[in-house]
Amino acid sequence: MEKDYIEENDQLNQLSMNILVHAGNARDHLVQALEKLEVMDFDLAKMEIKEARSEVVVAHGLQTDTLQLEASGEQIRYSTLFCHAQDTLMTAQSEILIGEHLIKLFERFNKEN
Repeated sequence: MEKDYIEENDQLNQLSMNILVHAGNARDHLVQALEKLEVMDFDLAKMEIKEARSEVVVAHGLQTDTLQLEASGEQIRYSTLFCHAQDTLMTAQSEILIGEHLIKLFERFNKEN
């Protein structure tokens, strides 16, 4: 029984770290997009946002797979690391959404002036 718990714990920790890596990558791309936006390089800003979205899709897929296990009746233990990974992912998603809107606003402002 102890071995099963350790393996389950290791799997959830590994999954959490993978979510954190991809969510962190997404946030790094977002920062790059915002830096490109600061110098009005809209094409590169959009490219970085697209890369950020791709990273979020991977992280979200990992999270969703885990949540579906629980929804199907398999008990997932509480994990502070998994909770942190979900929080980081949600933050990255929100920041990307704001970044996408900022690019649109700056483009519009740039065209009008």
